[in-house]
Amino acid sequence: MGVLALFLTGAMAVQIGREFDVRPASVGALASIFALSTTLGSAPLGRQVRRLGVRRSLWVATATSCAALLLCAVAPSVPILGAALLVGGLGNALGQPAGNALVAAQVRPERYGLGFAIKQSGIPVATMLGGLAVPLVALTVGWRFAYVLAAVAGLGVVMLVPADRASTASRSEQKIPAERVRGLWLLATGMVGAVLAATSIGALGAAGGVQVGLAEAQAGYLVAVGGLAGLAIRIGSGVSADRWTFDPLIGVSLLCVLGAAGWFLMATGAPVAFVVGLVVANAFGWGWPGLQHLAVARRFPTSTAAASGVAQTGVAIGLLIGPLTLGLIANGLVGDVDDGRRKRAGRRWHRPPGRGVRLPRPHAHWSRNGREPTYTRGCATLPVLLWPRCLR
Repeated sequence: MGVLALFLTGAMAVQIGREFDVRPASVGALASIFALSTTLGSAPLGRQVRRLGVRRSLWVATATSCAALLLCAVAPSVPILGAALLVGGLGNALGQPAGNALVAAQVRPERYGLGFAIKQSGIPVATMLGGLAVPLVALTVGWRFAYVLAAVAGLGVVMLVPADRASTASRSEQKIPAERVRGLWLLATGMVGAVLAATSIGALGAAGGVQVGLAEAQAGYLVAVGGLAGLAIRIGSGVSADRWTFDPLIGVSLLCVLGAAGWFLMATGAPVAFVVGLVVANAFGWGWPGLQHLAVARRFPTSTAAASGVAQTGVAIGLLIGPLTLGLIANGLVGDVDDGRRKRAGRRWHRPPGRGVRLPRPHAHWSRNGREPTYTRGCATLPVLLWPRCLR
């Protein structure tokens, strides 16, 4: 629930950008605003779970996220949409550590893998819902209605939060041991790079699909399929962690390496390769958070909420850097393409007055069929360091 505003915005970036007359890459870059508030709020709000209690913390987090969704629905401009995501980031900053504390308190340790996998399945489910919202809602009744539906659903979900258990509350409500704080911040630093790559799909995946030649509805369905694949990998990795003994952080590293293959496929710009690459990247490159939270819970069994807040700071920093950097690169590439195409279009479309020739719209370039304007390059969905073509 905490990340639904983020992934809805990324999936519907093309439709939102069309209404506000901005490039979809610019809308995708708003994810960095969401990450900014999550970054600033994760550690301090994670410590507040002990004072508020898990159930009350989740209530506050869900109410904040619903308010953000409603604000997105009525946003009259891009700055107001960014302000709504800023509010949503605060809800996510409280909800993530509170959710981890809930799992740690109410799930048996031998089932932690599956417990954290189910808890972290919220992100691929949000990705899937965001993708489905494009053809089913945004292209039919309008993108604003998708935010309203999400807010209403969130108000219903909050009633499903179980009550705190006094017998297990102390297990996940202690302070982080001082001698282990340094190692926890090192883990958070490592998460920055992993998230920088992974968040590109949610923020710019749909716009990249449109760029390589997919229809808007097809791009939405593709993002939904990628979310479904990510859900399968998260659940599967969690079950594996319960059945076999291995370091979850090693599993995180292997999944990131497999995900890199997907981003290389997306970098080719070929439609088929892009489709396969997005599914692979979303499945593996964004399939590790359950294992990461499991590793934190096992290493900090008496301070899960506070430790998760610190680790979440690294995740939020990656989310802050990734969409903003990639959005700037995408806009720069589109600007270069637009300049060249406008020069050619000036020669191609110049006619004497009165001939009634339709001119290309500024700040967009035409796709191969000559009808639908596209806005971003496929490589805009890639981490900068993975493919040098993005720097040309």
